[in-house]
Amino acid sequence: MELLADHNKLKNDPLAKVLVEKIQSLEINNSNLYYNFPFYRGETKEDLIQAHVLLVSLQYGVIFFRCINNQELYNEIEKKKMDDLDGHIFSRINKVDELRIKRRDLKINVTPKIFINDDKVNLNEDFINLNQVKEIIINNEKNILTNEEFLLLSSAIEGSIHLRHKKEREITKELSKGDILNIIQNQHSAFDIEQKKAALNIIDSPQRIRGLAGSGKTIILAMKAALYHLQNPESEILYTYFTKALYGQIKYLIEKYYRDFSDNREPDFTKINILHGWGGEGLRGVYSDTCQENNITTIGFIEAKRNEPTNPFNYIFTQLNKVELKEKYDLTLIDEGQDFPSSFYKVCRKITKDLRIVWAYDDFQNIFDVNIQDEKETFGKNDEGQYYVDFSRDENILQDIVLHKCYRNPRLALINAFALGLGIYNDKVLQRLENNNHWIDLGFEVEKGDSTDNCEMIISRPLENSPIKTNEFFKEDSIQIEIFDDVNKECAYVCSKIINDIRNENLKPDDISVIGIDNKHIKIYFSIIERILNENNIYTFNLLTASNNNIKYSIENRVTLSTLNKAKGNESGMVYIVGTEYAFQNKDYIIDRNKIFTAITRSKGWVVLTGFKKANQCKKEMDLLKQNDYKFIFKQPSVKQTKTILRGISKQQSILNEINTKIQALAKIGLSQEEIIDLLKDLDKNKK
Repeated sequence: MELLADHNKLKNDPLAKVLVEKIQSLEINNSNLYYNFPFYRGETKEDLIQAHVLLVSLQYGVIFFRCINNQELYNEIEKKKMDDLDGHIFSRINKVDELRIKRRDLKINVTPKIFINDDKVNLNEDFINLNQVKEIIINNEKNILTNEEFLLLSSAIEGSIHLRHKKEREITKELSKGDILNIIQNQHSAFDIEQKKAALNIIDSPQRIRGLAGSGKTIILAMKAALYHLQNPESEILYTYFTKALYGQIKYLIEKYYRDFSDNREPDFTKINILHGWGGEGLRGVYSDTCQENNITTIGFIEAKRNEPTNPFNYIFTQLNKVELKEKYDLTLIDEGQDFPSSFYKVCRKITKDLRIVWAYDDFQNIFDVNIQDEKETFGKNDEGQYYVDFSRDENILQDIVLHKCYRNPRLALINAFALGLGIYNDKVLQRLENNNHWIDLGFEVEKGDSTDNCEMIISRPLENSPIKTNEFFKEDSIQIEIFDDVNKECAYVCSKIINDIRNENLKPDDISVIGIDNKHIKIYFSIIERILNENNIYTFNLLTASNNNIKYSIENRVTLSTLNKAKGNESGMVYIVGTEYAFQNKDYIIDRNKIFTAITRSKGWVVLTGFKKANQCKKEMDLLKQNDYKFIFKQPSVKQTKTILRGISKQQSILNEINTKIQALAKIGLSQEEIIDLLKDLDKNKK
């Protein structure tokens, strides 16, 4: 049984805590137990309909509880709320064809109950006490669901079902690329347990959510924004991000989740402020809005660059952090947190009440350029010399969550991205991870080695950590590299592949991105590609020539031509990476390696890399990876030989991650949840 709760809030709710502990003691397999979820907006902004405790079970269906101190509190208003909640939950489940027997007959029972912790209570069909909990749950059984149906049930209640955008692609060829993308977009989405814990709980303290590209960080932040707005309609929310083209996706996700939990009402975007970090002419930003709120004259880009040429963004926020600022936001959500300097976080702390800040952080988007984030130094110290944020204080077990699974990238693409980014099959490994647990955090398995200096390491990626259902369709040819000696030949090849994708593989033009990583020659690449595609009646959306305040990454029926910076945070079914040799001019230069890693992880399908002679180094490393069955086999370099990527994780979260990994390993060999719990209890007794 998985408990989805803010434990700090639960322990201060005695009635709910007693009920939750009773249900947990029943050790019900394949079940989720939610505290203060789900909730729905009623007829007015102030009318919030909320389940106090809710059980979702593969065997016993759905039971939700309202906890009250005595029967007299259960008046007509409370009864209507329970009826409305019952209607909401039933309606959500009833929309899923696979969970229905007939139009209004579900495969499972949905049962509401009022819980009172009093043995003398006058029980009836509405009220139960602690002694009736087990009987009520057992009697709720109707049909035992399949594992797939249980996932559908959970995702229907959580709001993650049918999450993806739908594109209509004409399918005329079995298992064409268009067919495979259709399978991806039509499959039901369900949160894994790490995503549930991150998305469904808003804690009253700072929170970091870490994971690779495609692990669901933006989805989680958007859901937090929608649910917090639902619970606190008058509160001010800030959602900030680094890549301008990410705006459309953020707004869509917030709208989607809010509608799901508010009977199709629209969110109030005067309260949800989706702001770019800097802003600009015609584009609101955290910097421009904060200056305006505090009557501060803004610093222009030219002046900022003159004072700090390598990072003008850091300069303006360093200056802004020197002055007192008004608190404005009740909740701040920071997407693409790895791209922001600590000066930005310090300003966000000042303008956010009660330090209620949540940031999504991808260790590997900028890992080859900056050190791992230290949350203490990021937010700084108060006047007493204490850190504003220090995860080692263990204020909440949900404060630093690591997402292990990657839902965007096919397994082979992600493995290639890591091998190239870390330089695993370079003449020398370019970077080492701190320890074995860091590999596990990133969703890998350590088959051999302990990450000590000069030890032999074998690292693999389990199939379950790249769980997209279409992985079986992405074979070795799903990521390719081709070498050329002429830019015209290179562009002609890319265009021929794009034309084939559209005419024979049934992809839409907007399923395709061309990413240039050679900024010096990118205009030449894109002008040639545009010309050839236009001659073939295929049109492009060139982000090089888009307006400075453009907030879109793709336009319907146009192939996207993008720089790497503008591609970050976005994805495409088919990705072409041109100018690959640029990242291998100096094959040991870590920062340029990151560009290959980031470009490859934009793909949710196929990748083709192209480049000149220097790109042969890339091809060589990819070939060695393939020869080693897509495992990382290498000798761990010493600390002195290379840069160590620090794990940067709290001790408590580290222990929880290790326990979770061991439980999964025990489940793989056939042990039931009850047997695992008994085993852990026996081990604990032996220690004592």
